[in-house]
Amino acid sequence: MKNDKIDKLKENYNNIEIPKELDDVINDAFNESENKKLENNKKDWRRNMKNMKKWYASAAAVGLIIVSVNASSTFAKSLENIPVIGNIIRVVNFNNYRIDKDGMDVSISLPEVSSDSKDLEYKLNKEFEKEGKEAYKKYEAEVEKLEKEGKTTHKSAEMWSETVAENDKTLSVAIYNTETEASASTSRKIYNIDKKDKTILTLEGMFGNNDYVDVLSKNILSQMKERTKKDSNDVYFVDNTFKIKKDQPFYINDKGELVICFDEYEVAPGSAGLVEFVIPSNIVSKLMK
Repeated sequence: MKNDKIDKLKENYNNIEIPKELDDVINDAFNESENKKLENNKKDWRRNMKNMKKWYASAAAVGLIIVSVNASSTFAKSLENIPVIGNIIRVVNFNNYRIDKDGMDVSISLPEVSSDSKDLEYKLNKEFEKEGKEAYKKYEAEVEKLEKEGKTTHKSAEMWSETVAENDKTLSVAIYNTETEASASTSRKIYNIDKKDKTILTLEGMFGNNDYVDVLSKNILSQMKERTKKDSNDVYFVDNTFKIKKDQPFYINDKGELVICFDEYEVAPGSAGLVEFVIPSNIVSKLMK
């Protein structure tokens, strides 16, 4: 099974576009030793170089994956979930940030993607980069504060990504962030991609007006009450004035249903974890443009 996974990873990464920097490194490394061959037979040399660069790129990519998988079970999980996202996006690299100082242990691993839609590729990569840098700066500031105060902490944080759902029309990718100190809490930001239009979906964009906030909130509140009625331990920190945010996280499940999401502690005790509510299709269809 392990060999099958490695073979699959090799196959996925064999088609990675070779960065210009890799061209330069390989050209410099082989320039002197291959100079005479180049003079004698330039065409053969170029063909050999092309094959060698492909081999080096594949070997380097697979080597990086194997090391990363061995180093982090969460990273391995993210690779299993998004080596290739649908047919419109593929992961070409992972941007990694790391802090291990004064009791602060932070690991941030976010994907860099490639798509046949350069606009979508740019937007997603910018968003992923923003998420990673903001998180890194936040934890870096906490470390600086600890150093100034001469203190240490026992806090860990991990940020990673995975595919939440996919169907014929949409693809949903989540960025998770888990913090652990006295207790653990997890939040997530979800990116929903329209496969046909190759755009990022939003609730406001899907429904076009503010009525959806009231309609969805009313349905979710009703579902909360039903859940509590069935199980008295299933409780929520809301009252009849409850409203979702205009940009409340969501995804479209494999059945094409709208699922509204809440982070830990957002509407329920931490024991409830990440809370979700599937919105009935008849309600969604009435709200659609």
